[in-house]
Amino acid sequence: MNTTTDLTRNPAERDETTRQDVVAALHGSWRGRLNDALGEPESFNLECEHRDHQVPGQVCLFTTPAGIVAGVRLLEAGERAFVALIGPYFDPVEGTMVVTVLEGICEPGQLSGAFHTQRYSWRDTLRRGQFTATRVEQISRAA
Repeated sequence: MNTTTDLTRNPAERDETTRQDVVAALHGSWRGRLNDALGEPESFNLECEHRDHQVPGQVCLFTTPAGIVAGVRLLEAGERAFVALIGPYFDPVEGTMVVTVLEGICEPGQLSGAFHTQRYSWRDTLRRGQFTATRVEQISRAA
């Protein structure tokens, strides 16, 4: 009969700890730029509040100067890497509901990686490219 106890953590616990580390690293205000394959840049802001999230995976608010506002959910997280889903939101250029996926790396004070945008509930990619973002002082929500 084996009477020893294995004190190693459950893999699910490790994943949740890693996820919380990335959520904590993403916390704050970010100002960034999406650069698509055609060379069309678009500015964006991410506002990630540090709090107990009542909605699992809801970590940020994505906004653009064109008036796009959408929630962001963290889909996957590693030590530094993350995959986040923005939307769905209405894209006035495409004239339809879309989602954007960010696949990036979180470094101190900087985010970078690739993105792709597709119609909501479709597989066709409408836009793809690279993104970068830099941590900034809290973005004012005043009108």
